[in-house]
Amino acid sequence: MLRRLSVAVLMLAAAVSAGSAQRVLDSMQPPEGAGSHLLYLPSGKYLRALAPGYREVLADLIYLWSIQFYSDYAPADRYVYLDHIYSGVITELDPRYEDPYLVGAMIMALEAKDVEMALRLLDKGIAANPDNWLMPFEAGFYCYDTLHDYRRAAAYFDRALKVPGVHPVVRRLRAEMFNKLGDKRTSLRLWLQIFETAHDEYVRSVAFHHVHDLKLQVDVDTLRTALDAYRGERGSWAAALGDLVKAGIIDSVPVQPGGDPYLYNRRTGQVRATERFLLLRSGS
Repeated sequence: MLRRLSVAVLMLAAAVSAGSAQRVLDSMQPPEGAGSHLLYLPSGKYLRALAPGYREVLADLIYLWSIQFYSDYAPADRYVYLDHIYSGVITELDPRYEDPYLVGAMIMALEAKDVEMALRLLDKGIAANPDNWLMPFEAGFYCYDTLHDYRRAAAYFDRALKVPGVHPVVRRLRAEMFNKLGDKRTSLRLWLQIFETAHDEYVRSVAFHHVHDLKLQVDVDTLRTALDAYRGERGSWAAALGDLVKAGIIDSVPVQPGGDPYLYNRRTGQVRATERFLLLRSGS
């Protein structure tokens, strides 16, 4: 086995194509027989010890081979060693090799339908490549789009935002995660920051729509909560919204984004907005 691996290392050092990688990796598989159609590779840590000075080349070639392997949809057991190939072999050989984390996670999440496996691989990549914002962004997007785990998504987007050069879209996704979680006040604050700092007119327009709708929802919720508190203390609804300020329940009466007051029914205690939602959200 050692002799075969030593020969394989020499071949890998000279190989320059995915076809070469396939031939080399074929030589590392067990003899024909039961289970021989399944992929077998020693761990990346083991290969690193056997290939000093060639680990990047070896990682490149196994990665190229993996693209070929997972482009063939015929094998029914093609995902059996998926975690081993990307987490146990390629990224152990070269932890700073970024593409295998991203491509491996994509195969895990979209083809194998195992998002948690993809997140484990991306977590490993984030730890080894703290200067790469794409990995926490991808992890956050899988949590948002596939798992609908908005809290985890927001945490990943937070990590991406700490990396210099992060794409501005991550700020918008992070802001929207708090809206998905029901924390509309935090979402409003973040969208307002985006609106106030954006230089691109499209981004300002998108942010304005979010700020507009969230302000309507937050204001109505604030007024309803204050009215309930007033009634609990006084035994009746406030005669006017200004009474909530006089009672010290709120600091000021909010107005709608366009400047008009919110409609208040003193008999029922109901308060509502007259402006329409720009993003077709239903009012709270």
